[in-house]
Amino acid sequence: MINKNLKVAVLGAGAMGCLFGGLLAEKGLNVILIDVWKEHVDAINKDGLKMDGHGGDRVIKVKATSDPSSLDKVDAIIVMCKATALEPALNSIKNIIGDKTVFMSFQNGIGHEAIIQGIVGNEKVIGGTTTQASNILGPGHIMNHGSLPSWIGEYEGGVTDRIKEIADTFTAHNLEMIAAEDVKKRKWMKLFALTAIGPLSAIFDLHHTDLYINNKANEVSRGLGKEIILETREVALADGVNVSEDECLFMFNKIVDSMQTNKSSMAFDIQYKRKTEIDFISGAVSKIGKKHGIKTPLNDLMYKIIKVKEGMYS
Repeated sequence: MINKNLKVAVLGAGAMGCLFGGLLAEKGLNVILIDVWKEHVDAINKDGLKMDGHGGDRVIKVKATSDPSSLDKVDAIIVMCKATALEPALNSIKNIIGDKTVFMSFQNGIGHEAIIQGIVGNEKVIGGTTTQASNILGPGHIMNHGSLPSWIGEYEGGVTDRIKEIADTFTAHNLEMIAAEDVKKRKWMKLFALTAIGPLSAIFDLHHTDLYINNKANEVSRGLGKEIILETREVALADGVNVSEDECLFMFNKIVDSMQTNKSSMAFDIQYKRKTEIDFISGAVSKIGKKHGIKTPLNDLMYKIIKVKEGMYS
């Protein structure tokens, strides 16, 4: 069920928002990027979105704005803004929300859907997660690190016609999107990787390949990553997510084995002295673990170290 007329807005045109929106626009889908970084928006509108890396260096024509108040209603909204800016960002785009507008979050961590549901209503929110990776090189300029799958599904479980339409349409427009029966489980599977890759990349200021492959202590680093993930799995199991050890290591291994020369978004947040999403990653695991009486010493440690780093500038 491909809908070539699907109108898509991307809320948060950072590295990942530009990657998703750029790939869809490149193949002809109607996309508008929304972001508060005016220099970035102006560069995209003037010169196009420069995308380097996977697929070849090129320029993609895509619309962008820092003032969504004049926009028409859209069919689908991809939420890519930082978790710390989610509520004000959602409140700024109420004019583009129609009766059947669908929201999908591909943000890092867990807990975003509940925030979105509280503002726009439960029925408008579906779940999403991705293994794609990108980073900003400058205003209007991103690096695409590969072509990896993403997943969407009804947040409470199942695949409906609207899920099939979006998945088919995005896939047909160069963004592989898989319809998932249990997207909550998929989100936890991404969280497993995030709890290891995000903080460790930020703490050591290393990209994934140098941290886990091109490193004489790679057995130690991969072992530590696995220990963090298995600890996170205990929390997931206690929270009702039935996930095997192989499943919880799936995305971590997929990201590491793809040999991406990309740091985690958390590492870039620390580098550019921004507030990180650690509360929605390690912090969320610690919080849920505490609720179920599960001890999480490794996630607690990752959380505390990142908070110390944030304390140097925030």
